[in-house]
Amino acid sequence: MEYKRLTIVEFAVLGLIISSLSIYVGFEYLVGHNQWLGLIIGVGFMVIGIILYQFGNKHGLFYLLSFISNMIGVGLSITAYYVLKAYSLEFRDFVFAIMVSIMMLSGFLALTWMERVKRHIKWITALIVLVSFIISLILWLSVDAFSGLSFYYLNVIYFFMVGMISVTDSLKDLTKEMAWVSLGAFILISIIVLIILSEGEASSGMDGFDLGTGKNKKKKKTV
Repeated sequence: MEYKRLTIVEFAVLGLIISSLSIYVGFEYLVGHNQWLGLIIGVGFMVIGIILYQFGNKHGLFYLLSFISNMIGVGLSITAYYVLKAYSLEFRDFVFAIMVSIMMLSGFLALTWMERVKRHIKWITALIVLVSFIISLILWLSVDAFSGLSFYYLNVIYFFMVGMISVTDSLKDLTKEMAWVSLGAFILISIIVLIILSEGEASSGMDGFDLGTGKNKKKKKTV
């Protein structure tokens, strides 16, 4: 399919904007509730996305709706983390995270046009994803300017990178592929958030058991 890779970049921009809006709205309404609620509602949108996907063979629009539903779910899952941290993101946080992620995808796009890279594209993609994941995780944990939102969005972008190296014959097939990409992104993001929420619950339990010292651990506020 001609211009497939550029179309995937457009899908990525759309998906990250949808997730950003989902995070913003979700945080506004869920910040006073249990942190698990965002993840639970996100799973609900994923289920809706799977249902919509089933009608894709009849009309390609359902694949697009499935993609949108899954990306809303991605945003709500990420919201669960920020509800846990009680941290409200600012507009610049979203802009920075989207820019970092799209620059990453655009750089990968440029690589896919190189003949030498094309010969080993699968191995190179796997290596890039692995190295990027490790570096972004280290930056998140050690550099204040590199927000957790950038880390989450990069994990979404990895699935769009995989989409770039697959074969697609038509726009309908590409939209179908993007529905799968968004589903994979939701599953990975939800697993990461689930691990963090579970550790947060465990830490809260340990804080309550202070061995009579009367000291409480302070939560570190991180983006």
